[in-house]
Amino acid sequence: MLLTGDEVDAEGFIDLAHTCGARVLYFDSVVFAADEFAVLDDDGADPESSVEDELSPEAQKELKRLRRAARTHAGKTTVVVMCFVAEGLPHYWSEEAAWHTDLQDAWAEFTEHNRLSAQERAQDARQRADAEAERIAAELADNPEFRAATKRTHRHGVADSVCPPPVGADDEELQEHQRIVRWATNRAIDLVEEASRRIYAGYERDLEALADEIVQHTVLADATTVAARTLLVGEFLTVKSGGYPPPKRFMDLLMLKPQLRRRQKTQTPKAELLPLE
Repeated sequence: MLLTGDEVDAEGFIDLAHTCGARVLYFDSVVFAADEFAVLDDDGADPESSVEDELSPEAQKELKRLRRAARTHAGKTTVVVMCFVAEGLPHYWSEEAAWHTDLQDAWAEFTEHNRLSAQERAQDARQRADAEAERIAAELADNPEFRAATKRTHRHGVADSVCPPPVGADDEELQEHQRIVRWATNRAIDLVEEASRRIYAGYERDLEALADEIVQHTVLADATTVAARTLLVGEFLTVKSGGYPPPKRFMDLLMLKPQLRRRQKTQTPKAELLPLE
């Protein structure tokens, strides 16, 4: 039988032992060791770092708060246990200090949210890096300068400008940042090229209508050479598509349209006939 302080107090349990004719009352207690509370096991982590180093700033503050609270109870009794045997049946009674229960609950909640094994920490780090890379890739794919770039080297330069390394980063952090940005840039290039292919495939289904639209907007009104016409049409399509430069093959097909091959003439009103004198 197990009784707790919620059911009967210590004096009541002793009276019960006397009533049952118990000749021996066993007693034990535990003293709180504050320096052994809230200790994180590194369990195989990198010897140059620790589990605590990998905690978020908020988690580190919470850990310090728990340890400060524990030190205020150093040397206090955490739990008292008594036992007697009557008619071959052991009867137990225990009571735990309320402050100790609160500390244990707080520590259990902390470890549930923050303590990870070495493998879990590595997996968590990979997931955070992947999420950051996806975020950067989406940001780059929406960047007008990145979209408009026609060379991979130019796009990598834009990425380095948009995503500079963190201030004060050490060599390891710098390498990790460069790896993430490099992966994100390649991913963003794929996103831009995929979107561009989809957009221009739609345009290619009706090149005649697109050529007529270009003429209607007088895009080539001031063009006097093939190079000028090609440049102006490319700029028009880049704006129309949302910032995606047209592929060379698409431009070759489009510029073969008769209305884009000939120079457009601007019509001027004929001079009024002068009256004869």
